[in-house]
Amino acid sequence: MLRRAAALLVAWVAARTLLGGFGRADEHRQLLLGWSAPPGLPSAGRALTLLVGLALLACAPRLWHGIRTAAPLAIAGLAALAAAQFENGHGLWGGAAVALAALVALGIMIRSFPLGCRNRPRRGAVLASGAAWALVSAVALAAAAAPGPPQGMRDDHRGVARLIIHSAVSLHLSPGLVRALELLILIAAVLSALALRSLLRAAPGGQGHTDAEHQAARAIIARHGRDTLSPFALRPDKALHFAAGGVLAYRVFGETAVVSGDPIAPEGRAAEVLASFLELAHSRGWQVAVWGAGGEALSDYRRLGLRWVCAGEQAFVAPERFTLTGRPVRKLRQSVARVWRRGWQIAAVEGRELDPSLEAEIDELEREWRTGRDRLLGFAMAMGEFEPEIAPDDLFVLARSPEGRLGAVMRFAACRGRLSLDTMRRVGEPPNGLNEALICRALEVARERGIAEVSLNYAGLAHLLREREAGRGGGLRARLVMGLLGGHFQLERLVRFNEKFSPQWRPRYLVYESRLGLPRSVLRVLQAEGYLRSRSAAAPSPARRPIPGMPTGARPARRAA
Repeated sequence: MLRRAAALLVAWVAARTLLGGFGRADEHRQLLLGWSAPPGLPSAGRALTLLVGLALLACAPRLWHGIRTAAPLAIAGLAALAAAQFENGHGLWGGAAVALAALVALGIMIRSFPLGCRNRPRRGAVLASGAAWALVSAVALAAAAAPGPPQGMRDDHRGVARLIIHSAVSLHLSPGLVRALELLILIAAVLSALALRSLLRAAPGGQGHTDAEHQAARAIIARHGRDTLSPFALRPDKALHFAAGGVLAYRVFGETAVVSGDPIAPEGRAAEVLASFLELAHSRGWQVAVWGAGGEALSDYRRLGLRWVCAGEQAFVAPERFTLTGRPVRKLRQSVARVWRRGWQIAAVEGRELDPSLEAEIDELEREWRTGRDRLLGFAMAMGEFEPEIAPDDLFVLARSPEGRLGAVMRFAACRGRLSLDTMRRVGEPPNGLNEALICRALEVARERGIAEVSLNYAGLAHLLREREAGRGGGLRARLVMGLLGGHFQLERLVRFNEKFSPQWRPRYLVYESRLGLPRSVLRVLQAEGYLRSRSAAAPSPARRPIPGMPTGARPARRAA
């Protein structure tokens, strides 16, 4: 909190400096602005003051986010402003005192800025600002060599361009060109501030992984993946971080690294993996949010100084207890019977049983389903638009129309004796209840094969809806949430669908670093899941994408070795 207060103070100093750097300085403005850009400074000094003000303004948001390199740069700028006050005899009163107070505060809290940055400005911004200042310097040299201003020129004009007006008048330049030269100084200062801002931006990264990393992560998941979200760590657009014999998957959205579920690691070492990643993320200027965390890891997150909020619940069904008999599942039983009556056939095959012709049919259905869709939803709990790596134990449930055409496919990803629903695709005009029939068939097959647990859908904020219906409070919160989000995200509809299978509900959490950073973390998660657009995300393509790091034109193996 103190760090952010210091950032606001620096922003205030910068704003006052900039307001004092433009136009005439009359008595009224001096009363309002006080110390900002003292009128006694020569025009070159006022231009320098403007530049320092823009630099401080560029540093302020980076100080707010805790960028380490921004603190010494802001201290240097504040020292320059304070020195300007002393130079003009203002002493410690007014602006010098404010600048020195901000300087001392930053110096005391220098260790409170944990984040690194790219530490290298963009070349284009540096070249553009250098060229602009070269033009300004050329005008200044011309002004120095020119004779004094014509008689009658007012000497009390105070502004950023006083230095160049002398040259402009002596060279008989038009007033329009004088204004253009004033604008050039402003442009040069702004370009310099942009170059500084690019220096302080977070380092790039967090987009995809190589084939070697993919294979290493897959081996770790096969040994230690205890969560139904574990298979989705292999999604090709996620970067991978390895530490302590484990791995976590993440992707960077707007300087926030969104971690996909809990770290996957040997027993008791997940906290070490996350601690290692926090150190890496902070060195690159990223904040961290863990999306889809399970309740078992909350104690580890607390020890690392992180916070969390329940973001919804995931539905799990135990196949051995699932049944279609009895009055509670009457509607579900009717849905399944309706599909059979209309002549649809439902079959289940494992990944090892897929042949090339069936794969081609599934691919064709996928292409047809994606027609007209510019993006797909899902991140932590789905493979999204990417080519799935087919493991031998993955389960595919297929529905064929009476004419024998493939009309719907569900894929359940397998991991250490569990299944997790990944994709639900259907085309044409299938009968109502087809999705329910496909899931029922998957649960029957899972029971026959001794699978202990099947994960269905994640329902955002489901805990609020279920609390309201159970009379445990949360009614007002649930009504507000449904009013704001229900229509857009179809929260209640998904809860109702999952409830048909009498699931066990388990909470999923959003883990974040600070209270003030929670809104940003929520925004980045919504971008990761595809609900909001993000400049960090490439536009989806109907074509399947290879694993990043593979040679161009190569197609990854569909089947796990």
